[in-house]
Amino acid sequence: MNHCLFINLFIKKTSWGLTFIILFIMNIMSNTTLQNGRVNFERPAKIQLSENLSKQLTISYNNFFATFLWFQTTAYYGSHLDTANYDYLSHQFNTITTLNPRFKSAYYMAATVLPWNTGSTKLSSPLVLKAMVKFPNDWRWPYYRAFNTYWFEHNYQQAGHYFELSATKPNAPPLVSSLAARMRAETNNIDTAINFLARLLHNKNDSNTHTALLRQYKQLQTEKQLQQIEQWLKALHQQFNLKSIQYLKKHGYAVPSKLADGGHIIFKNDGTLVSSKSKKRFQIFIPPKRQGVLQHEPAH
Repeated sequence: MNHCLFINLFIKKTSWGLTFIILFIMNIMSNTTLQNGRVNFERPAKIQLSENLSKQLTISYNNFFATFLWFQTTAYYGSHLDTANYDYLSHQFNTITTLNPRFKSAYYMAATVLPWNTGSTKLSSPLVLKAMVKFPNDWRWPYYRAFNTYWFEHNYQQAGHYFELSATKPNAPPLVSSLAARMRAETNNIDTAINFLARLLHNKNDSNTHTALLRQYKQLQTEKQLQQIEQWLKALHQQFNLKSIQYLKKHGYAVPSKLADGGHIIFKNDGTLVSSKSKKRFQIFIPPKRQGVLQHEPAH
């Protein structure tokens, strides 16, 4: 009896067969491990299987393995929201979508969590483009690619291209067309990012992704509040301090007693306004390859 026939009979005849195969495959099919918070991509499999036997072992179970990895990945992320290894997460998303190319949750998490937590599209772009190929009539994937290009790469021309592509897809909302039209005159508008995240938060997704996006949303809302207060304070033509804040409140300015992130306004030694919760300001990441380009782009 050859190995493939034995495996098939084993699965059919015993309830332990599937469990054995799952554990066996999960041990040998992955060439990566997470050690001390870092990914080791070079650990060789302990057992080398022929290509034919590998296919026999995984046939009809790809979706199951993808789901197994998904639960494993989201459990890891849920317990490492502030310390997650995003190279590892990216690798997991790629493995999941290779096993099951229609696993939308993995693409979605890659399109949202990866760029917002790394300040870059390096890890997310290949997966979003992969989703665009697999779901060519879904407006959301070029939309995510467009926004990430706009916000993290600051490449407005390319962002406009993807927004226009998204707008041609069935069921694309009017917002996409308006964003495509605005790209030529757009700068780093914080309202655009807030609206984008607000739309994502209305989608149904897992609790870990929602928590991460909500945190980013609150940070942007807080930054917008601080920027508005700074504009009001500058109009006073005096050094900023807590008395200045009290002056604004006394004269009817809508200064919030609590900021969007839950903190209150404090002043750093250099006079900068920050939230008592984060103690730092939100900064837009500009990749080095775009910094020089932005300096030479005409002002809008």
